[in-house]
Amino acid sequence: MLLEPKDLQVLRLAEAKSFYFSDEELSGTGISLPEYQLRLARLQEGGVIRSFHLTLVVPPLLGGNWVWAGVLIRTNDPYGTGQRLVARLPFVTEILVNQAMPADIGHNLALLFYSRDLEIETRFIQSVSELAQVEIYKIKDFSYPVAFPISREERSFIRFLFENPGVGVHKISSAFGQNINWIKTKLLRLLWTEENRSGIIRIQFSVDWSKADNLGHFHFLLETGYRPEQLIKLISDENFALVLGGKPVNSRYLVVESDVWGIPDLIRRLDFLERINGVRVAGVVYNREIRINSSWVANTLGI
Repeated sequence: MLLEPKDLQVLRLAEAKSFYFSDEELSGTGISLPEYQLRLARLQEGGVIRSFHLTLVVPPLLGGNWVWAGVLIRTNDPYGTGQRLVARLPFVTEILVNQAMPADIGHNLALLFYSRDLEIETRFIQSVSELAQVEIYKIKDFSYPVAFPISREERSFIRFLFENPGVGVHKISSAFGQNINWIKTKLLRLLWTEENRSGIIRIQFSVDWSKADNLGHFHFLLETGYRPEQLIKLISDENFALVLGGKPVNSRYLVVESDVWGIPDLIRRLDFLERINGVRVAGVVYNREIRINSSWVANTLGI
């Protein structure tokens, strides 16, 4: 499937706003609501968007102290290793399968997960014998004094979205016999977004980048003496972003990420980075696919 710049824009919008939009919210993006919906459908038909899932933002849902963490792994069997870790870690939300180049630098598997006791889960992950390399990062701390109150009506609403995660607001409205404003009010309260960080649900989608013939998402592992805040000033105009908040990987590499439009753009970006005095590109990691894991959601909510 050949992607257009607006296809990528729609993907990033859907990631940021949990899939649901109104005409008003899209104003200023250059994309109308009908075009947004059509492009999402096109990405599904082309296989770039593989499936939609309702996942939970656990810290506000259950309350208490939590960590948002990531683990970077090199293994001979990324799919099998990922599934075995998911079976033991209770709140894994995303599994990222990658291709590292060269193979001995970087990671070919990453997991994002919530943890109440990162120390215990770190010991478990490090005990898995099949891992050639593993690094665990604390991305963010959360503290919520009380759990999010959910009414019986809201539990039914969440159950419907869990079973039908890709439907639009009109189908939700028909299912509940309620008007659009009622649906939007529920979504505004329950959906986690940057504007509503007390929300408890997200609509996320699995992505298969291999279905995109002219676009890929890459991480660049850089050897440099620059501090993260210095480096990003040099490269942000080229639409690079820091990974893991600038925490070094292997205690050695700063990692930046970017969407890349084909081989010529990849070569151009590599050349740009290598031309910066004091920067060497040690390796590149291609994100092959992102799998959303929602296997734990029903039990957590009791639905």
